[in-house]
Amino acid sequence: MVPTEPDDVVAFGPFRLYGEHRRLFCGAEEVQLGGRAMEMLVTLARKKGELVHKEELYNAAWPGIFVHEANLKVTIASLRRALREYTPTEDYIRTFVGRGYRLTDQVITGEIPKIADLPVVANTRFPELATVIGRDAEIAELRARIAANRLTTIVGPGGIGKTTVAVATVQLLEDEEGDLITFIDFSRVAGEEFVIPSVAAALGISSGSQDRLDAISSILARRKTLLLLDTCEHVLNAVAHLCDVIVANTSDVRILATSRQALRAKREEVFWLAPLEVPPPDHIHTAEQVLRYSAPQLLVVRASEKGKYKTEDGDASAVAEICRRLDGSPLAIELISSRLGSRSAADVLEELDDRFATLVGRDQEGPLRQQTLLATMQWSYALLTKNEAAVLRAISIFMGTFDMDEVVCIVVHHGLDPTVVFDAIAGLRAKSMLSVEQMSGGMRYRLLDSTRAFAGNLLEAAGELTAVSQAHARLVLDIFTRANADQARLPTRQWHIAYASRADDLRRAIGWALFLRADPLLGMQLVASGLPLWHELSLSEEARSNCEQALVEFDRTGCRDTTLKLKLVVGLAAVSSYISPNAEKAIKIFETAIQLSRQIGDSRAGCQALGALARYRLLPGHQTEARKTLRELKGLAMRSNNRAAQWEHEHLCTEWEIIRCEYRPAIARLEKLRLELQNTADGTVSRFDLDPRIRTDTILAALYWLGSRRPGTGLNRVQAAAREALEARHGWTLIYCYTHGVLFVLCECQEHALAREYAALLKDTIFRHGMPAWIPVASCYIEALDALSGVRKDPDGLMSAFDGLRTGLKQIGRHVYYALLIRALYANGHMDEGVRILDYLFEVGPQRSMVPELLRLRAVKERSVGRDEEALSTLRGSLTVAEENGAWAWQIRCATDLAALLRDRLQIDEAKSVLEPVYGQFIDGFDTPDLQRARNLMTELQDLGRLPGS
Repeated sequence: MVPTEPDDVVAFGPFRLYGEHRRLFCGAEEVQLGGRAMEMLVTLARKKGELVHKEELYNAAWPGIFVHEANLKVTIASLRRALREYTPTEDYIRTFVGRGYRLTDQVITGEIPKIADLPVVANTRFPELATVIGRDAEIAELRARIAANRLTTIVGPGGIGKTTVAVATVQLLEDEEGDLITFIDFSRVAGEEFVIPSVAAALGISSGSQDRLDAISSILARRKTLLLLDTCEHVLNAVAHLCDVIVANTSDVRILATSRQALRAKREEVFWLAPLEVPPPDHIHTAEQVLRYSAPQLLVVRASEKGKYKTEDGDASAVAEICRRLDGSPLAIELISSRLGSRSAADVLEELDDRFATLVGRDQEGPLRQQTLLATMQWSYALLTKNEAAVLRAISIFMGTFDMDEVVCIVVHHGLDPTVVFDAIAGLRAKSMLSVEQMSGGMRYRLLDSTRAFAGNLLEAAGELTAVSQAHARLVLDIFTRANADQARLPTRQWHIAYASRADDLRRAIGWALFLRADPLLGMQLVASGLPLWHELSLSEEARSNCEQALVEFDRTGCRDTTLKLKLVVGLAAVSSYISPNAEKAIKIFETAIQLSRQIGDSRAGCQALGALARYRLLPGHQTEARKTLRELKGLAMRSNNRAAQWEHEHLCTEWEIIRCEYRPAIARLEKLRLELQNTADGTVSRFDLDPRIRTDTILAALYWLGSRRPGTGLNRVQAAAREALEARHGWTLIYCYTHGVLFVLCECQEHALAREYAALLKDTIFRHGMPAWIPVASCYIEALDALSGVRKDPDGLMSAFDGLRTGLKQIGRHVYYALLIRALYANGHMDEGVRILDYLFEVGPQRSMVPELLRLRAVKERSVGRDEEALSTLRGSLTVAEENGAWAWQIRCATDLAALLRDRLQIDEAKSVLEPVYGQFIDGFDTPDLQRARNLMTELQDLGRLPGS
């Protein structure tokens, strides 16, 4: 809930900062900021409009600690990144080079970015960095390397700080140069077979999508971006192949990788990261002399942060020797730093020497520096209390961040009191075994990658993996049960923030419980609970495969929980409407869901199942018993007061009216629904299948263009709907709206440049969400727009697109796509190929709404071969059908072609009598191409009518 105190609130743009509470909101949604980023924002806000010098920001974020300027820049970059997630084209922080920064209401923005400049995926979170010590020179050199090379690999031993340097560098690039960064963490990848799925997931591509590498290349090919591939050493071959493919198939993508070994990929530039600088041996040092070196700087800063440690001259030599003993390894230094809070540097050095003498001997395998890090981790682990060690092993199960309550849940097998767990987490934090992130006013924890791997091995060795996996899976089930309840009350973005990051933990839990059959019932329950997440993220293929596997296990185990089966069947039905190639199988799924919902008395599930069946029966090729299903849906939705289902019914009725060319009642129905949705609070507009508001706006815009006398209104509204669908970040909503309205209107209005951008985005989205059945539609638009824009002249791509549509799923084969291909072929002189498509459509039976346009295109061919009499008859027939259908867009186009033919036959008055009454009915859109062409022809007819003897 937004705090109510007014005295400490600073507003800028759409944001409200509550400084005392350290909370930032954009509207009703809370913005997540790291601790230092929040302190900087509060400092900037207190002097809003005025320059805040760098020294003030240092004191706010690092009180009493000297840090290099790179830390300030990285933190400001992190702050800007968080704000831009809500205002992508705007910047409220102004930089004064060499002096400081200013927070302002005056938006600092350039041109609105093209779609190709948008991030490939939203909400790519970097690990939150601690203070970066002693890496200024490396960051500067790495920036130069990245600028000069498309593939750069930071190579160095474990714990050397590769991730820290990489993240700090790319955040600076993103902030100062506008680069778009996607961070991909391979540390949790078990083997090389999971590399491409991990990249696909980071880019938002469905984990079940076919040809994922092609999908990755397709998405990246039209983007200027930088991929940060972190921790690649255990999957070198797969990462090298991935990099080779991306570099070969893209032009504006750069890759930065971190690894303990070089990838050995083509065009790879290796950047060797050295340890931090240590003082030379055999010297007596003062504190001032020691702190000239980066390794002691890090040790002292970390110790100061934990226990207000301060280096004295008497400690200086011991501090220097500790850093030398640890080989300047940043992670090892981090782990040791906590010991300086309770004992002298000399004592810590003595403990270290004793432990290393045992753990690191001449018979140890591997490079000495890796032995040192492992020994340091083993030593640090040995210093943990029994409870701290138990908690550390258990939390290695988490794939992302976690909070205190979640830790308590997964250590239940130890029978630890929550206060004991709290103390253990505090101890682990103090000993640098985990890091902390501030999120939405709360505290969450994250294991460092090396620590997670180390603790995960200990978890398995201790024989605790099964118990912890069980507890983790039950915790995930509780989380997504709560997600189901929250979906109806939380705005979409807040729901995303709360639950989208849990996808990896959900996959891990399902993999253990269901696919490994460790607990099939729990696995089935997890699949049912995960359906809202997969639906919200448009991961239809993942939902389908998990539901099918869960239903197999349901039958195998003889489970009798019909409520659970209903959830799984309804989940499968929900994703079968548009991706199922088997009509008989799809109908059976829908009917099974309906039957189960009636048996149990679950009206909500019944509405979902009836809605899915109605959608399927309204698709081309399946329009049987549609009205009966719609009546059943309406009755159940009304009896159960299910508003989302009622909205779905209205949308489906609109689709039925469009099929029957009843455009006026369809417009009236959608205008009424649009008003209702506008007056509904955000939290109550949950998605039944698609975002209802965007869906309404898109179809209404297309109807205004096609079936009303206001095509200008249609064009303006569809452009707005296209932006809304892009900003909604819901893949299936975007796919539906772009294929069912946006691209149709843009192409018909010859907005080719914008349509090409959106068609490319459509294809990317289809790849991401594992819906390859829709690729022929995207290819149709891309090929047609390339032809109409003059990019390609040959017919091969257009005919390939035709074959893709013809052999694809019948339920996506709207004839408007074919008409677009015909026009593109005609435009480049390929009349015979266009007629081949036209003949195919009349052979299979053209969809009623497209008959006027298809007849008009037939007349174009007839005129091209001198058969004007046939063309005259065809155009009259086309105009008659357009009038009967109420299709004003086809009517003005047919009337113009018919008037042009009559003009050429010198029948001027008849030409005017055909065109002028139609043109005179229009209310707006006079600058659209069809009305411009009609107006130009009417002017010509007027002039011809004035000629003598006319």
